Amino acid sequence: MIRVEILEQNPASLKPFVMLPFALYKDDTNWVPPLIGKQLKALCEKQNDPRRFFLVYDGNRPVARVMAGINERLNERLGRKWGYISLFECQQRPDYARAALDAACAYLKEEGMDTVVGPASTGVSDFSRGLLCQGYDGTPALFNPYNPPYYNEYFEKCGFTKHRDFLAYFMRMNEFDPAIEETVHRAKQRFGFRVEHVILTPENEERAIQNMARIIREAFPPEWEMNMPTFGEVVAAVKELKRYYKPEMTVMAFAGNRPIGLVAAFPDYNQVLKRMKGHVLPVGWLKYWLGKGSIQGARCSMQFVVPEYQFRGVNLAMFYEAYMGAKQLGIQWVEGSVVDETSVSSIANTEKMASHLYRVYREYERKLEETEE
Repeated sequence: MIRVEILEQNPASLKPFVMLPFALYKDDTNWVPPLIGKQLKALCEKQNDPRRFFLVYDGNRPVARVMAGINERLNERLGRKWGYISLFECQQRPDYARAALDAACAYLKEEGMDTVVGPASTGVSDFSRGLLCQGYDGTPALFNPYNPPYYNEYFEKCGFTKHRDFLAYFMRMNEFDPAIEETVHRAKQRFGFRVEHVILTPENEERAIQNMARIIREAFPPEWEMNMPTFGEVVAAVKELKRYYKPEMTVMAFAGNRPIGLVAAFPDYNQVLKRMKGHVLPVGWLKYWLGKGSIQGARCSMQFVVPEYQFRGVNLAMFYEAYMGAKQLGIQWVEGSVVDETSVSSIANTEKMASHLYRVYREYERKLEETEE
């Protein structure tokens, strides 16, 4: 018998929610297990926005899950009544998926929402956004989602349609055109900017974070379906990402003393996290430290240029410096992701770097007025 449980927001109640994917993906070598303790801690943190966790059982066996919530700040900015879903997982039966998704939609409708979108990122980043719908041939890069193809089929069967695609591009380091260096040099001279690596030290960290926050806020497109991060959120994000950060692949552009651009790429620690199998102890950290020196790939996940300096070669110049830094680290390939399919300039800049489209992540939407029993 299929039933849906609403979970309390505490570690004991959410443990089966977190552990479900470990059973679903036990034989899938592409899946990267999350760190169990870290995910439990994140899900138990109190939020200002409402959210609810649903776990579907068949008898006593967990078979599907989903989180549903409301991003009130984003709704206020965009003038919408949208809810979101996230963290969807399901065994290969459509009735399990329907039980989870219908429960989430019913909850959001009760809260006054008229549309649900997802799977969505729950923070200020676009990490783990959408369902993988193209490119199942390998392990996802750091922070990107992974799922079997049938998830997309189940969303469509449950009344969801495409909302937006997010694109991932792949570039091998040996395919990079060194002639770009001359183009970068001319752009710097013509438009009067420079590019520097971001080296975080106790003395300059606060100033660097201020510069990052300023760039992101000035470059943030008003139509983006994400919250513009506050300074406090940028600080929190930098602290979280600092464990993955490499100065060789993190650069900022300046015009005089004004920060005008930011590019950040991170080593693909998923290559190490796979071996840790969700556990830090007793040997998880040892595997992490022994493995991180052998990482061959990276994910470039942040690119921002303030409006006045867009289409002036700033992006290309920052990519070039990050590329040279990645080469020093022994990186052999880079994924640029994710790029919103509506962002023509970002797609053009990414394709200039000898990269090609190889994965697509899709967000879906469902109109809640169509969910009447």
